[in-house]
Amino acid sequence: MKRGTKKTFIYFAVFMGVLMLSGVFAETIGLSDDTRKIVNDIIEKQGVNEEDIQSIEIVNLDSLPSQIDIKNIDTTNLIVYQVDYGGEKPVFVLTASSDVVETSAPLVSTYKMLLNFGLAGEVSESTFLETANGVEGSLEKGYVMMREGSMTGLSTNLEIVSGEGNIEVIVYINGEEAGFRNTILGNSEGVKKDYDTQSLGVVGFEKGDVISVYVKAEGDVVFKDVINLIEISTN
Repeated sequence: MKRGTKKTFIYFAVFMGVLMLSGVFAETIGLSDDTRKIVNDIIEKQGVNEEDIQSIEIVNLDSLPSQIDIKNIDTTNLIVYQVDYGGEKPVFVLTASSDVVETSAPLVSTYKMLLNFGLAGEVSESTFLETANGVEGSLEKGYVMMREGSMTGLSTNLEIVSGEGNIEVIVYINGEEAGFRNTILGNSEGVKKDYDTQSLGVVGFEKGDVISVYVKAEGDVVFKDVINLIEISTN
């Protein structure tokens, strides 16, 4: 797809942390001498009030967040602004000014999905968790990835029945530790939980990779009813 007229300016407003989809909002408008007003106009359409804006800063193009994919855009005159409005995550506004701005493909969106693992009943030793259909995983058995992507979240909920010890919930990719895990201290009875998040691209996987989850129990701890979720993000 091509967009090409002189004095054409493309503005992209990107909101981070959308629950199921991180995307790019785009609008074509005319150039204004007041950059802040342009930025305000864009982000107000996304529900941010002008009076909440605390700062607007230019971001180095070499340090863009992973959610913003500009590989198909001419970056010759591209400027990225980070807008801090006091929320949990900032807003990024991209502006491009050129005689001709070309894109060879749509901007890439990041889709998030959940892999469900779990185990019912009491357990007193290390074991692999079962998939959602009740099949016990292993170093070779698990969910097969259909697209490349990365793991961006991991959460575990379980109940300590008796004893004391540590419980590690370890993610495996193709039978090897992925470097992503939850840790639960079993020093008292009751329901426990742990969760962790990771940036895109840090814990990556390829098409055909097998993901499984192993629960490593140390000490004499007895636990039950393990509920585990892995959040994966693909383009």
